[in-house]
Amino acid sequence: FAVGMVGVTLIVSNWSLDQQAKILKDFGLAAVSIFGLLIALFIGVRTIYQEIEKRTIYMLVSKPIRRWKIILGKYSGLAATILVNVAAITACLLLVDYYVEGSVDWGLLPGVGLIVLEILLIIAFAIFFSTFTSPLLSAILTLTVYVLGHLAPSIKIYTQLRPEESMNGLLLAIYHLVPNLGNFDIKTAVVDHLRLPPHTIEFAVLYGLAYISVLLIGTCLVFERKDLK
Repeated sequence: FAVGMVGVTLIVSNWSLDQQAKILKDFGLAAVSIFGLLIALFIGVRTIYQEIEKRTIYMLVSKPIRRWKIILGKYSGLAATILVNVAAITACLLLVDYYVEGSVDWGLLPGVGLIVLEILLIIAFAIFFSTFTSPLLSAILTLTVYVLGHLAPSIKIYTQLRPEESMNGLLLAIYHLVPNLGNFDIKTAVVDHLRLPPHTIEFAVLYGLAYISVLLIGTCLVFERKDLK
């Protein structure tokens, strides 16, 4: 990430100060989001499956440990990994921002925070899918949720603009089934210092935490009933 930031800095070095800062911030926030998605796809989807394949899960379930604690432990470990790495990336972003602008734009932090919450939600999906499918299928399903979740705002607008379309029923079903990840996307607002609608951040936090809680409860229920013999 640091190399990428240096590369971007060199590329935009001849641009105006405002343009440099905007590009660097956009790149930094996008890097945080992409990094989290990769963690979910390459680590989250293998978390439970790998334990079963290597049979290490049997050592845990043979002890007086409830299965739901295993799920929460795995999720907490991945969440901690995300938080540590995002903190490092954010620190690098703020340092480069200070170098370019001569000051730190603390307004980026709410954007980073909601990106982290989105990543934690995607990881919850990855672990949920990993309890009953293979890593490949889990990755496909997780990526599908991620893509459709980001398309959710556009899907809603499309159905409102074209109410006569025959596909609207399917599109609305998709809209209601997948999380609306647009709730976490305030990157443009924090980079361009735009005023957000009232309670945007509060709603996104409550929405994310509620969704994660439901997913983790569902994952624990599935894993409790899973036959590990």
